[in-house]
Amino acid sequence: MIKNLLELEITEHSPPLEISRSFDQQGPLEIEVGCGKGRFLLSRASSVPERNFLGLEYAKAYFATIARRACAKNLSNVRVAKAEAYEFFETFLPDQSLSGFHLLYPDPWPKKRHHKRRLIRDDFLWELRRTLRRDAVINIATDHRAYFDWMCEHFNHWKATFVLETKIVSERKDLLKLTGRTNYEIKYIEEGRPLHFITGYRTGF
Repeated sequence: MIKNLLELEITEHSPPLEISRSFDQQGPLEIEVGCGKGRFLLSRASSVPERNFLGLEYAKAYFATIARRACAKNLSNVRVAKAEAYEFFETFLPDQSLSGFHLLYPDPWPKKRHHKRRLIRDDFLWELRRTLRRDAVINIATDHRAYFDWMCEHFNHWKATFVLETKIVSERKDLLKLTGRTNYEIKYIEEGRPLHFITGYRTGF
């Protein structure tokens, strides 16, 4: 097995992970849900080497590739798991174990009958509240306005827990000022799509 991969089997008796034992170093842990080809995850892990990073990616085509790239870059602070996000949070993550949560351009599940598959909903936000430490970073982006509005509405149910700012970038000149943190973000900037951002932190409540 590639060192950076976590092999997980979820059962009704699965205990929380001892996250610190999965990494070579002790340090704050950030998680990216749906890390795709790993552009953002590996870049952030390289720029903040004192932190540990866990990427969740369900697509078989990507999650092993990310682990190999992390190994090639000698990023010992990266681990990747093939897991569905809500199930992973509910089953494996201990209370107050995360110092950062990243969700960049998730599937918006635009059809109404599929809205129940959207990650940002009240039951997941309860898990996010449980697993994030005080002052943990929240970093979300989407190109889908309806999903952005949906997420804002659901986060509004938790105003005492999450302090967030929202921003929409739609002007071409402003889009071109963005870095392009993921492959999707680069593509959407080139296409001139409006991008929607939710950023902030977890409070102590």
